[in-house]
Amino acid sequence: MWRATLRGLLARKVRLALTALAVLLGVAFISGTYVLTDTLDQSFQGFFRQKVAGIDLVVQRPGAFEGDRDRNRVPNSAVTEVRQVVGVQSAYGFLQDYAQFVDQKGASIQTGGAPTFGLTWSQKGNDGPLKILPRSVRKGGCLVGSSREPRRDGEVAMDVGTATAYNFRPGDEVDILLQGPKESFCITGLFSFGTAKDPLAVTFAAFDVATAQRVFDSPGEVDQIFVVADSGVNPVALRTKIQNSLAGDYEVVLGEAFAASQSADVTSFFSLLTQLLLGFAAIGLFVGAFIIFNTFSILVAQRTREFGLLRAMGARGRQVVVAVIAEATLVGVIASVAGLFAGIGLAALLLGVLGSVGFEVPSGSLVISQRTLVVAAAVGILVTIAASVAPALRAARISPMAAINDVRSSAERSLHWRWVIGSIFIAASVPILIIGIERSQNALSITDEIWIVAVGALLLFFGAVTLLAAFARPLVAVLGMPLRLFGVSGSLARANAMRNPRRTSATASALVVGLALVGLVTIFGASAKVSVADTIDRGIRADLILKAQQFANFSPQVADLVKGVPEVDAVAPFQFGNVRVDANEETVAGTALSQLDRVADLGLTAGVISTDDPNGALVSTAAAQRYRLKVGSSYYLLGPETPTQARPVVITGIFSQDDFTGGLPVSFVVGESKYAELFGAKSQDSLIYLSTQSGKADAAQREVKKIVQADFPNVSVLTRQEYKNDQEKAIDRFLTITVALLFLAEIIAVLGIINTLALSVYERTREIGLLRAVGTTRRQIRRMVRGESVLVALLGGVVGITVGIIWGWAFTSALKTRVNIISIPITQLLIFVALSMVAGVIAAIAPAWRAGRLELLEAISTE
Repeated sequence: MWRATLRGLLARKVRLALTALAVLLGVAFISGTYVLTDTLDQSFQGFFRQKVAGIDLVVQRPGAFEGDRDRNRVPNSAVTEVRQVVGVQSAYGFLQDYAQFVDQKGASIQTGGAPTFGLTWSQKGNDGPLKILPRSVRKGGCLVGSSREPRRDGEVAMDVGTATAYNFRPGDEVDILLQGPKESFCITGLFSFGTAKDPLAVTFAAFDVATAQRVFDSPGEVDQIFVVADSGVNPVALRTKIQNSLAGDYEVVLGEAFAASQSADVTSFFSLLTQLLLGFAAIGLFVGAFIIFNTFSILVAQRTREFGLLRAMGARGRQVVVAVIAEATLVGVIASVAGLFAGIGLAALLLGVLGSVGFEVPSGSLVISQRTLVVAAAVGILVTIAASVAPALRAARISPMAAINDVRSSAERSLHWRWVIGSIFIAASVPILIIGIERSQNALSITDEIWIVAVGALLLFFGAVTLLAAFARPLVAVLGMPLRLFGVSGSLARANAMRNPRRTSATASALVVGLALVGLVTIFGASAKVSVADTIDRGIRADLILKAQQFANFSPQVADLVKGVPEVDAVAPFQFGNVRVDANEETVAGTALSQLDRVADLGLTAGVISTDDPNGALVSTAAAQRYRLKVGSSYYLLGPETPTQARPVVITGIFSQDDFTGGLPVSFVVGESKYAELFGAKSQDSLIYLSTQSGKADAAQREVKKIVQADFPNVSVLTRQEYKNDQEKAIDRFLTITVALLFLAEIIAVLGIINTLALSVYERTREIGLLRAVGTTRRQIRRMVRGESVLVALLGGVVGITVGIIWGWAFTSALKTRVNIISIPITQLLIFVALSMVAGVIAAIAPAWRAGRLELLEAISTE
């Protein structure tokens, strides 16, 4: 049996190649995802470890929330106290805040969303994690002598990655955006973090301590104290001594723990990215499973006589099952091994692409973990085996005599159970979707109850796929009616697609998966864009909106500058942060309440916008219901400025328009003084809304741009329509990436159509020969195969988009608190259906070419 299995595998190697390719692509996506995200994650974690290399302990203020980065700062006096503790070799303050370089053309340096940091050069020379690299000084520049660390006001050290990317050298002058207008500094040196010479697209500007405290508006304060223990001193024991010596509220953590906490957000991001990419890989493998099932089902049907002879020679049914599964296992093993190598190459390619846009990863740092090898290979092999089980069991049930006589059942197996099971799935999906939508709309977090909708969506999908075989024949009959215009070829293509509804539906189902998800994403994206536009139109009265690039914050001095523009009537800067309310985190906005009604429409349903009470606050309708608040109620908000003492607020009004920014819903709105109590007086602005005099918006925009961008080139001045377009572009970028990833599944589905058609051509060799004998030309044969392929792809496209529309409606309805308008872009969806037909044409190229080249006499003589 083993020899027969191997010979059979070699005899059908071409027919199994496309099946292996489908598995290979899925495994490549999985292994590539793991290698890419593991490499990036380890590189970032390595960077954070290098940042505190040689540091034993870190002293800092506690955060308001678990893992909070926004902490109160530490006075310089605490540094002196720590230095006096026995066992401390050295201790110095470390300060880090926003600092953004301006390039030599006057534009702020963008990092694709990565942070732009400024920090202190607190260590002595290179005696610490920061290392000045030997670089030549520009002749005639601002620096005299060799490159070194910054020592006085007006000097800065630049990270070597940014300097290399933007052609800066020691001795150059560079403008930097800080708490106020841009300032000019002399670059004294280029530095790395230990051995990490490239900080992975993050930009760093290092200042001496006094300069950092000035530019970060933090006189006499630092963020942390870095402590180096004396040789032989146990850091854990020293931690206790330092904790006991400090008077006040401090926490002392090990250097490694501090590095881990600093990289927690990055690790969490890469974990989420891994899960998302693995989700797309799973979709690809799921589609591949359809192809494997279909391929082995066809091969088993074609090998009926072979299995009958084996059974007649003494092989048991169990041995036939093992033989088929063994073939699938070998295909899975070969495809998985090839997929692993392809995935590693894919990850290396993507890292190279990231490097080309400034997101460098140190060479030789590709991370290939044991987990990656085991999971990717196991999944590929197991999916192949699982998909081959049903065809294998079917092969074992073949009667030896019927098989020897090649008696295939002329009567199709009943589709009764398909009707029953499919109907049960669909019937069950309806109430689950309704319950999930209702509960998700009332959930505190959009992820709390959305899983219920996902369960209903899956049941709907399985119901549609199960019933597809039952509906395939009438659907193909209707969809294929236009093919009659192509004469005999079109009629034969339509008849061939209707001939075996199980095979047709199984092949089309591979397309259904990807197109259903494409439909979902398209509807969600279109709905999100319409909802954002509606939110901006209803919530923003301002004529101009000021925002920083890359969704960063910017100096409050910008608002002071624009207040003097004659054409500007009202100025309302907005700051956003998270506070703790009971056990929940809520978003709060701080603004000038006296100007709020002139620049935004919050849809006040009760109360007033009060400017008299410094504790006055507005609350959204949802939050009011959540905490049972009404006008006049008192409540407490816990912010990072006072992490152990909540601040009181008095509800003066309730509003229904919780999103008046086009992307950030808020639960509370407070005045500037109350926001400063919660977050500190040095918080930066996120947005500024400007109301202008009637008919003078254009003039105001020109004047504001002239004033603002001279000193703050990172701030954009947008009209309401431009701001709306900017928000919509962000959604479009997300949609483009998501749909591109989903097309992996469609590529695999096209491979499935190619495979099915190729096997079908092989199976119908004699039939094609007889058609040629009665006068059918090669061209007509090719047209027939193309028509069959297009019909199968069209069936998958129609059903997939139909399921996608229902999914889109369900998930968008579930997220009604964020996406309040459902939009179904019919034109885009029809384009995707048309693209499925194009995919059918492409899939038919090779099988149609082969069918057209069959020699007439050889084809007729084929058994």
